[in-house]
Amino acid sequence: MLEDVQIERYSRQIILPQVGGKGQEKLLRSQVYVDGDGLPAAAALFYLAAAGVGTIGMARAKAAPIFSALAEQSLGADEQPAAPILRRLNPDCSIVTHPNEDEQPPHHYDLVLATTDTRHDGWYAQRKPFVWGATSGENARLFVSWGDRADRPCLRCLFSDPSAVFDVRYGDPTDSPILSPPYALFLGTQLVTEVLKIILQPEVGGQPKLLAYTFPAFHCTEQTVEKNPHCAVCAPD
Repeated sequence: MLEDVQIERYSRQIILPQVGGKGQEKLLRSQVYVDGDGLPAAAALFYLAAAGVGTIGMARAKAAPIFSALAEQSLGADEQPAAPILRRLNPDCSIVTHPNEDEQPPHHYDLVLATTDTRHDGWYAQRKPFVWGATSGENARLFVSWGDRADRPCLRCLFSDPSAVFDVRYGDPTDSPILSPPYALFLGTQLVTEVLKIILQPEVGGQPKLLAYTFPAFHCTEQTVEKNPHCAVCAPD
């Protein structure tokens, strides 16, 4: 049951028919791990906290520079700047920092929001969703890998070789400028939108799609993704 202060805090969400009071309670019970250290991941952390996601996890070594710039207090040796900042933003949220960035997130997380593909294969094996986004130059991509649905494609159905993900989509990323802050922040908000949709409406149908954004024109295209019957990660044994 939401308290009065929570009803006031989340009033703009609660009035949405897709959320309501029960949906907000579901968000407060949810647990999301964020894997990434750039601006898209930083924006995602802010919006997850603002939305009232109950537990937000991250690797201790993954603090984005923006949090260090915003920190106004001395921190303990094991605390990264993001934690106190996000707690001040929303005291309802539990911010958990994990000491080893190379380990898979604990199983209790509902899903992973990632700006890197390194954890995808292990997370798919746990049969949970993996919301992925990446940027290079003036391009961004977003895809949801539904590990809990055997009939849906995973990220490896798109890109089989992790080391070639950027090369396949954009060419050599060293030849492209870094995505400017407004567009990187935009990708972060889009990633959070997909996370909230999964938490609130887990039975959404439709064909999986790869979303492609091109800036500064803000052009968005959708590519239908089919399951690869020979995928090394999700194909039936």
